[in-house]
Amino acid sequence: MLEKKWFVLYVKLNHEKKVEKRINAWSEDIVAFCPTRIEERVWSDRKKKIEVPLLPRMVFIHATEKERNRVFDIPFTMRYLYDQGEAGIVRDVEIAHLKSILETPNITSHTVETFTPGETLQLDTFGLENQEGTIVKTTKNNLWVVLRSVGFVVKLQINQ
Repeated sequence: MLEKKWFVLYVKLNHEKKVEKRINAWSEDIVAFCPTRIEERVWSDRKKKIEVPLLPRMVFIHATEKERNRVFDIPFTMRYLYDQGEAGIVRDVEIAHLKSILETPNITSHTVETFTPGETLQLDTFGLENQEGTIVKTTKNNLWVVLRSVGFVVKLQINQ
């Protein structure tokens, strides 16, 4: 049996959640995951909390090499992320950490910043017990967690 891996699929902007929903409803063999966060938007007459993708234009796809191109039957899918000619693969542990971080109730907001390669990283000194991950920087209320396979740093603001 072929091994399933997590691939990074680029989709049209503002269609991330739609693509995730369609892929998960369409195929039992392929799983889509679009990490989201709650953001407060302000209009002239009201404020509203909405769910927005954590990584714009990206959806993680769990599939085998043979199955992964089937997602292009779904509207709004564009292409896969490639790194040096090879399909970009995200490790299972990175997806698990991303899911656990998003489920943590004391995280109030997050932003995405581009990753600068070559930084020395340590996780043990940041007080995250039983969590593996890569943190670039910390301040009083912020943690920067590296998602190496995708090339992004996720900034987490924590209530203390």
